[in-house]
Amino acid sequence: MAHSQETRDRVRQLYIEGLPLSGAAATCGVSYDTARDWSAKARAKGDNWDTARAAYRVSDQGIDDLNKQLVEDFARQVIVTTRELEGSKTIQAADKAQMLAQLADAYSKFSKSFSRLNPQYSGLSVALDTLKTIIEYLKVNDPAGLRALQPHIDGIGAVLGKRYGK
Repeated sequence: MAHSQETRDRVRQLYIEGLPLSGAAATCGVSYDTARDWSAKARAKGDNWDTARAAYRVSDQGIDDLNKQLVEDFARQVIVTTRELEGSKTIQAADKAQMLAQLADAYSKFSKSFSRLNPQYSGLSVALDTLKTIIEYLKVNDPAGLRALQPHIDGIGAVLGKRYGK
């Protein structure tokens, strides 16, 4: 299916403004593979979306907002990766468990390191860990509650980032 230049430009804009590529693609009704292909073709022509994204963050938001965005992006990627692992039918359960453990370890190390460098983020780290604990609890005790919460997780993460990432 061919997409308009307007759609391509919108995916690029959303990505540069901070959405993960998968989120920008989904927002515009485009597959992730298509968006990734557009980004690669643009890079080959000298339009590196990642460089534009970094420039946007630094110029538009300043270093404090950049740090906040890094934490939010990492937390969002943890959530997205967890969802993808949970939904995968091709990965064996033992492999999923190992991947989730590695992801949790990476998240813990990132949060700990980042809060040492930026003490104001320790509150954000605790808030995001609390959100993770709620998700784990619902997964075991109330799967329907978890399904109801899932569409709101990214928004909640953003609110926590604004509240505690000051």
